[in-house]
Amino acid sequence: MLNAQPPGGAVRTLALSRKRPSAGDRLAIAENAARILVLKPHDQLGDFVLTTPAIRALRERYPRARLCLLTREFLAPLARLVKDVDDVWVLPRITGPATFARFASVVSRVMRFRPDLAFVMNSVSRSKSADGFAFWSGARLIVGRSRVFAGPIPADAPEDPGARALEGASSDVLYDLDIEVGRHSLPQTERLLDLVRWCAPPSEIPLTHLELSEAEREAGRARIEEALRGVDPSGASRRVVGLHPGAANELKCWPLESFVALGAELGGGAAEDRPQLVVFDSPRERGRAAAVVAGLAARGVHAGLVPASGIGEFAAACSALDLLACNDSGVMHIATALGVATVSFHSLGDPKEWGPRHDRSVAFYAPGGIAAIPVSAAVAAARDSLALAPKR
Repeated sequence: MLNAQPPGGAVRTLALSRKRPSAGDRLAIAENAARILVLKPHDQLGDFVLTTPAIRALRERYPRARLCLLTREFLAPLARLVKDVDDVWVLPRITGPATFARFASVVSRVMRFRPDLAFVMNSVSRSKSADGFAFWSGARLIVGRSRVFAGPIPADAPEDPGARALEGASSDVLYDLDIEVGRHSLPQTERLLDLVRWCAPPSEIPLTHLELSEAEREAGRARIEEALRGVDPSGASRRVVGLHPGAANELKCWPLESFVALGAELGGGAAEDRPQLVVFDSPRERGRAAAVVAGLAARGVHAGLVPASGIGEFAAACSALDLLACNDSGVMHIATALGVATVSFHSLGDPKEWGPRHDRSVAFYAPGGIAAIPVSAAVAAARDSLALAPKR
């Protein structure tokens, strides 16, 4: 659904007094930008990871600029894995005087930064908090998107949304450049790239990316080894497949019995061929992972249980996998950004828009109901992907 959203009332009122650059000054500001602010304070994991190609394009275009990222506390562990930014500013949840003081400190830092360019990374909704910080930053040029939506691209979408925005005055009270989605930008990564292409066209289409240190990767391997300790000691050198059966929306969850059947097929072969299995618990869907482990055990297949953790710890453990089978969720995007192959299950969002872009990832789509995705197809895709996995 297409939705042109105005900024919040307070920001709208304040923005009316802001001095805006003329059409002739926009490209000049971009050409000489030395300070750039990227705003992504929404708490959606997938949406955040999908901004990383746009951030990389900005870094490629402005290698010497100071590039800062503003986000919320929940996303901070992932934000710190985006090595293309110089600073990550984290907005804490205000729960008392101490967190209010930290919040005020971030506000002060943003106001002192005075960026040349501020990019509000709206995708399917408009962030009023991001709008507010874009205004308070004092940015010379604010770029955003007021027509936010998911799903098919409108028939009137421009061929070159950046050129259209540069041609005339913006009708949005805050965004100096109100960048629409381009006619050919079906994947969400491309829609976010549209926000920066006009000034930072990438040399090639960058993939989502998160970068772990070797110490973080080692900690992740240790978590996987701990989960497998005593489960199947004969397979220490085999491939490792992760199953993540959770998702925030029940309609996006492939049935537990399907995950069990997938794991049983993968883990039930000859010892030299079968991968080791681990099942990830998650803070918001506790119990689903334990049910899969129990279901596998009932079929004579043993799997390790990885306890629920923060997203930083999950990312580290995920990096130790050869394959992750999961629902259409933030963990799918984290795995892809780490270069881990995925087999994913989709029903509410078309994977052409939301799916991973990885040469060893397969996305299954059943818009009529996710339970219709056959186990046999998932097993075949997982085996094909494992066959292509590099040797450890």
